[in-house]
Amino acid sequence: MIQELDLASGERARFISDIHFGHAKALTREPEELGFLLEGCSHLVVCGDLSETRESPCREEGLEKRARFLRMCRDAGVQPVLLAGNHDPDEKAGLLKLQGGRICALHGHALFREVAPWGWEYLKNKQISRELIAAFPEAEADLLRRLELARAMSVLVPPVYTRSGTHQNKLVRFLAHSAWPPERPVRILLAWLTMMWRMGKFADRFFPEAEVVIFGHLHRRAVSGKKGRRLYVNLGACFRHARCWAADVTPERGVSIRSYTPGGYDGPEAILR
Repeated sequence: MIQELDLASGERARFISDIHFGHAKALTREPEELGFLLEGCSHLVVCGDLSETRESPCREEGLEKRARFLRMCRDAGVQPVLLAGNHDPDEKAGLLKLQGGRICALHGHALFREVAPWGWEYLKNKQISRELIAAFPEAEADLLRRLELARAMSVLVPPVYTRSGTHQNKLVRFLAHSAWPPERPVRILLAWLTMMWRMGKFADRFFPEAEVVIFGHLHRRAVSGKKGRRLYVNLGACFRHARCWAADVTPERGVSIRSYTPGGYDGPEAILR
């Protein structure tokens, strides 16, 4: 589903991504730690992976914390807009078009037909993943079908959070998690190096009218876009070994970013547009 939103004069939309409530490696342990993000905005857009809601041992905690966070938004008078990610595919909307589509926001997993080609879910289940992709030939040109494929791929197999039989030594565990099989780190690095190029191609194909594209998914915050051309903002992740931004957008399509942690903002505001 594609959701549309038009900000009125004086309103402000704040964008965050990849909070991962319920995940063992999430930096935010309790929703209340993020209360500061609800100050000074009329809408809070979460670009996917707010919580762990797939069928897994994390699901109950993820659902409970998501509900608490939504109550916080309601109590603060902030309108939440939750977009689907690969860790919370139960959210209905896969894309937000703001101000008539001049600003587009999405999680980013739809960039890859495999959703996360570096993930153990794909690496251990390549054949059935390829069969699912083959069942969505329209996804190359039809945005709604592409979003449907991303949702279907996200729930194709149970999520893998830990490797069975991992070593007690922390270094060995880290290497097993990050560097095995060797294809995994190669795919991660390739995704980081090409994410802005991929998003450019994706936007040209599916929402060419966009002047600003905001996304997450890759756990690597970055900004790209020369003056007078389309601006791309990856918000990063509030997650171990990652950093994150909150991005603010005004009705006049002004865009700014600010670094934060669960303890609050940890850097000055940077005006991008």
